[in-house]
Amino acid sequence: MVKEFLLVCIMVWGISSTMFSQDIEIFKVSDFNLKGNVKSCLVITDYGKEEYYFNTEGFLTKSITRFNDTDYETTYYKYLNGFLKERRVENYMDGSFDYATSIASLYEIDTVARKITEKIVSYEKQQLEKNVYIYDADQKLTKLVRTNTSGIDESDFEYVQNDSVSTITQTVNGMLSKLITTSQITENGQQLKKVVSENYIEGNLASKVVEVFDDNSKLTAHGEFFYDSSTQKWISQKEESYQYDENGFLSSTKTKKRFGDLIQQYIYQFDSTPANNWVKEIITPNNTYTTRRIKYYPSAAANIAVEEKK
Repeated sequence: MVKEFLLVCIMVWGISSTMFSQDIEIFKVSDFNLKGNVKSCLVITDYGKEEYYFNTEGFLTKSITRFNDTDYETTYYKYLNGFLKERRVENYMDGSFDYATSIASLYEIDTVARKITEKIVSYEKQQLEKNVYIYDADQKLTKLVRTNTSGIDESDFEYVQNDSVSTITQTVNGMLSKLITTSQITENGQQLKKVVSENYIEGNLASKVVEVFDDNSKLTAHGEFFYDSSTQKWISQKEESYQYDENGFLSSTKTKKRFGDLIQQYIYQFDSTPANNWVKEIITPNNTYTTRRIKYYPSAAANIAVEEKK
């Protein structure tokens, strides 16, 4: 799906794929590799279109994934005092609204108890799932209780800081599910952050993701491995490295393959605004490209000038 691909691209631009997906995510302009007072962004690729709309505070308020002229998905986001209050996913098939696959997530915020309750309901008013998120004084997620037709699952999160190494341990119903270790490393005289996310199935080590970030929080390396319990060795599934130009834009990627490396180069065209956002990205050697049409809110200075003319 187009949306899934674009969210992968977002991760390349600085969002770690090892973050806990269970937590509630609020997307802003910067999460889409955009800068400035962006009002909307239309992304056009060979395989579909994606539209993003933002409010004046930079929060994502609507996204539309268009698979073709009659099939598309629209997601609405509503906020209250900086918290996500409502998210609605509406699907259209053959130009008609599809009640069966459209859902709404409704959030109740309790700031005293540091708790957020999420109710996921269908457009037929049937509750599909209930999630209760509990946070500590540092706004870190410490517990998630999920209730659905399969039963109740309780996830606990423990945070430990030891000098320059921090760990996050997730258990599900008392059984180890994920262990994330973040440490500082030095390579070629550069300070880097290394994040290792180990995944467990029924308490047994199954796979891991290794990511490295530079001092600008840009992802420079990403590796995926699965654990072979019979040999007690890690087997590489995917290894990629990323390089950026002096302005922080992705310039090349290298993917390790069995019979050689695949190297891709990125070329950009930029708009003429102070934000200097790219409007066309070309990836060689396949010469695939992505086009972005960006609209901005009027700047404060422009608004003052208009008021003075009145």
